[in-house]
Amino acid sequence: MHLPNQDNLKAKISAQPLDHNRRLKSLKASLKLAYKSVRQANRKGHQNNKRLYDRRAKLRSFETGDQVYLYNTAVKPGRSKKYHFPWSGPFKITAKISDLNYEILDHGNKKRIVHVNRLKGAYCSETREAKPSRKRERTHRNVPTRTEREEKGKAKLELAPFR
Repeated sequence: MHLPNQDNLKAKISAQPLDHNRRLKSLKASLKLAYKSVRQANRKGHQNNKRLYDRRAKLRSFETGDQVYLYNTAVKPGRSKKYHFPWSGPFKITAKISDLNYEILDHGNKKRIVHVNRLKGAYCSETREAKPSRKRERTHRNVPTRTEREEKGKAKLELAPFR
């Protein structure tokens, strides 16, 4: 990639003094040349990066209703990365926003828009349904009263063999 150096970009000044308009035209011409060469270098670099990316890129497409796994490398603070599993799911695809973005239904019935690079197909026979979004009712344990405990203790003593 060849970029212009300081010698190539100097305004062309003749031996005779130039008026203001001619000097501006010369400066504009050198700036146009600089912009043109930078634009060409940018395009060339972009094409090279695209070629390198496309070597390993995979074309993925999913349909509405497919089951997919979601990739998430973020580890919550205080948790060890050693035991973190980056793939979660399976999730259900609810809509195809574009070729690259999909809408998935989370386990908490939340809709999320995700890029295709973070998805992979789930090829399992059983499908996991989303949990219903309602608060869990608390159930109290059936704790025996004091009198019930005392009666139970007496019954044990009566049944124990005497030696």
